[in-house]
Amino acid sequence: MFFTITSTFSQSEEIKDLPQLFKDREYQEVIDILSSEDEKRELSLDELFYLTKAYGRMGQYSNGLVYAERMKNICLAQKDTTNLVRALNLKAENVIDLGRYEIGVKFCEEASTVFRTQDSLEYQKLCFKWGMMLYHTQQFKDAYDVYNKITHKPYRELSLFTNNYALTLMGIEKWDEALKYLKKSISLDNSTGKNTSINLSNMANIYINLKQWKQAEIHLDSAVKSLQKGNSLIARKAIYNNYFELFKKQNNIEKAMFTLDEIEKINQDIFNQKVNEKLQALESANSSKVSLTKKVKVIDDQLQLSQRQMLWGAVISLLLIIGLLTTLFIYKYRNIMAAHENVLVEQKLLRSQMTPHFIFNSLSVLQGMILNKEDRKAVSYLSKFSKLLRLILENSREKLVQLEDELNAVQHYADLQNMRSQNQFTYTLTFKNKLPSQNILIPPMLIQPFVENAIEHGFKKDFINAKIDVDILFKDNKLTCIISDNGIGVDSDTNKSNSKKKSLATKITSERLKIISREFKMESGVHVQDRQQFNEKGTLVTLILPYKINKDA
Repeated sequence: MFFTITSTFSQSEEIKDLPQLFKDREYQEVIDILSSEDEKRELSLDELFYLTKAYGRMGQYSNGLVYAERMKNICLAQKDTTNLVRALNLKAENVIDLGRYEIGVKFCEEASTVFRTQDSLEYQKLCFKWGMMLYHTQQFKDAYDVYNKITHKPYRELSLFTNNYALTLMGIEKWDEALKYLKKSISLDNSTGKNTSINLSNMANIYINLKQWKQAEIHLDSAVKSLQKGNSLIARKAIYNNYFELFKKQNNIEKAMFTLDEIEKINQDIFNQKVNEKLQALESANSSKVSLTKKVKVIDDQLQLSQRQMLWGAVISLLLIIGLLTTLFIYKYRNIMAAHENVLVEQKLLRSQMTPHFIFNSLSVLQGMILNKEDRKAVSYLSKFSKLLRLILENSREKLVQLEDELNAVQHYADLQNMRSQNQFTYTLTFKNKLPSQNILIPPMLIQPFVENAIEHGFKKDFINAKIDVDILFKDNKLTCIISDNGIGVDSDTNKSNSKKKSLATKITSERLKIISREFKMESGVHVQDRQQFNEKGTLVTLILPYKINKDA
């Protein structure tokens, strides 16, 4: 027997004290009140506005984005342009906080056409987010043009404007004007008691570009002194990155090495912070589950007072609700654990990339060339090293990179190793057949670890005619990279530490490929073989690479 349970809710009056709660920073209370009301009735546009803002203040940007989109759709349906521009600004705010800069740039371009003359101030608010997203996508000239659309004097006097405008000026290398706005920002921050460490670090960056080393170091020292406990790790890392640039350009190897150690410590702290955030998200999910269970129990107690036939219907309904909630929480838990696993694997990858040990060795080799007055060789070595370092740092920040850029990074790495190694080897790259497009995107740093293994462990001292071949093959919609060498073979290397290092690199890549395969819904994998089974010498690595074709390029 099935029964239908109907409940009627009277439309509650719009909550009057929301602005005061928000002003008092009681963001969680705003969320709790409005979430409860949302289950009973349709929220007003003002209520949706405060709920979206509260989620943003609590750092729950994904929830904020959902409600901003909901507010936008209601405004479009009601043709309420006044509230629509507010909703568009809320959406842009959550998009930039989520770091979705490229999506945000396109959104702001489309949204900008909606604003009318009477929406000038709301449009200028949008320009704050739009300009910063253009800056983060390195479209510095466009960011500069957008920020110049902010003409409202009180807005231009805000620390937020002077900070961001200074960054765009730095992007287009207008150093003197950028200094002027940074000094203005520091003055504003001092007057309001805000921390000035980031602005001091940015000023130091300008002095580095102007080759005014003394001024740069003075401002970096001041930035470190003004750091407070509440400053983010990203801010600390930015300061020490500037220190590294300063010491590198001054050729102060010892201080540069010390600074890299500090950056490595901060990277570890950033990683730990990310893990803690994921754990807190798990705890929050469990807390929500307990809260919902309590609510279900209350409903169950109330239903026991009703008629017996209604009770059976209520029990069936509650069981369905609990089943759906359990499924929802299991799904969320798996997503969080997958993201946690992704963070761990990416951290292992980043730590395995061009380590400080490799950088220090390269700098030592360069120093030796200079001391031996091998000027041409030193210049060539430095050029290749800087290109490799730039490629790896740029690629490590991206989820996907051009196949051509990844292969260029491997080429530079091989060339660099050839210059510093006593054992010279031949490196060849071959495309076995025509690729479906020149704009193939792949995850970064999948090929280089296996080329490194071949160089470091495949060839013994005084090995003659060493050779490494990289073949790219596209067949049956599979992108395959085959790395082969004529060294001693993977089964012949009895050095335990070396074997452990090689197996670790293979394991990290395998774990990473599993995660990417699930995301791309595409087959991928890595297979390492000793060529002895083919009556040949050396090691054969077969990489099936996940890929996407950039149709917008």
